Amino acid sequence: MNTIVVRYSELALKGKNRNWFEDMLMKNIRKHLTNLGKTRVSKIYGRIIVETEGSPNKTLTILKYIPGIANFSLAVPANHDLEEISKIGIELCKKHLPENTDTPIRFKVSARRSAKEIPQNSQEIAMLVGGKVLEAFPQLKVDLTNPEMELGIEIWSRERSILYLEKIQGQGGLPCGTSGPVMSFISGGIDSPVASWFMMKRGCKTTYIHFHSYPFIGEQSRQKVIDLVTHLSRFQPKSTLYVVPFAAIQKAIKESCDEKNRTILYRRLMFRIAEELKKKIKIQAYVTGEAVGQVASQTLENLACTQDAASIPVLRPLIGMDKAEITELAKKIGTYEISIQPFADCCTVFQPRKPEIHGVVEEVRDDEGKADLEALIWETVEKTEVLHFETRVENKFWEE
Repeated sequence: MNTIVVRYSELALKGKNRNWFEDMLMKNIRKHLTNLGKTRVSKIYGRIIVETEGSPNKTLTILKYIPGIANFSLAVPANHDLEEISKIGIELCKKHLPENTDTPIRFKVSARRSAKEIPQNSQEIAMLVGGKVLEAFPQLKVDLTNPEMELGIEIWSRERSILYLEKIQGQGGLPCGTSGPVMSFISGGIDSPVASWFMMKRGCKTTYIHFHSYPFIGEQSRQKVIDLVTHLSRFQPKSTLYVVPFAAIQKAIKESCDEKNRTILYRRLMFRIAEELKKKIKIQAYVTGEAVGQVASQTLENLACTQDAASIPVLRPLIGMDKAEITELAKKIGTYEISIQPFADCCTVFQPRKPEIHGVVEEVRDDEGKADLEALIWETVEKTEVLHFETRVENKFWEE
């Protein structure tokens, strides 16, 4: 079986709750790796050990997406015999050294010993194993500050050790499910997928809601959002997307309310519909991709007007970012190329010629009252489409 050692950082600070956070991370890892074949996930203090018969490349790819993991390594198991550890270290380096080269390669051995029954300390182990490796490969030159190759050794209790050559960066943050459920408003643009990713990285189980204005907006817009949620579903074991038919609501606002308030009212009605869905599903906060001043609906006054329609907190993880920063994050997490597909979203329907940028809550409420929306909200909720995404059955997520 392949052995991967998983490390975390923030979880180690959780005190008496640490075991619960570790167990949640292990549970998520198991769910993500279900379709790779026989897999065993266990832990020792400070580490999670993944042993799997599945493809190592595919396993490493999946682990990159799981929140709560700081970094991880494909490792070779060993016992406490330092001669055996040295032989494995030499074999590992041999596989990764370029052939037929005399060019010096900067090299370092890092050792971590938690098993106190071994008389040598970590530094002595690193020197002993490093000396054996240097004898085998004269082209290696010791460089403790800027090595090109670093051999890692961890010696645990119960005759267990591992060796590895690479630490692969993970998502960091907290395991999904440790911070409570949220509903993310996803539009199909660049911002909202990034906001969703931020909350999953902070341990929030994320459900998605999208407002689709068919027939004013084509089916390509809906498919783009499905593609975004499909991609984002790599970060948590299961995801749900609610696709809300929004055209009738927008038409009613256009016919009954002040033109300048349309954009604010669209946002308020989105929250009101989400409030109805909240009666059926457990969520503790809403998430949006809003940033102060980015568009007319995102002035401080207008944010207050839209949030007034929500009964639970509205989280805005991008609130102080500019577009360039958000775009870079979208590229990092892989949603950018999907988001820039040229398909309009519902916010472009019946746009006012001169939108209100300094909305007043009381005035907006009065304007909203001009439209008979209660029955429409109920009908819209009843017609909402529900789509489910599950990591373990989406083999296409992890194609090599």
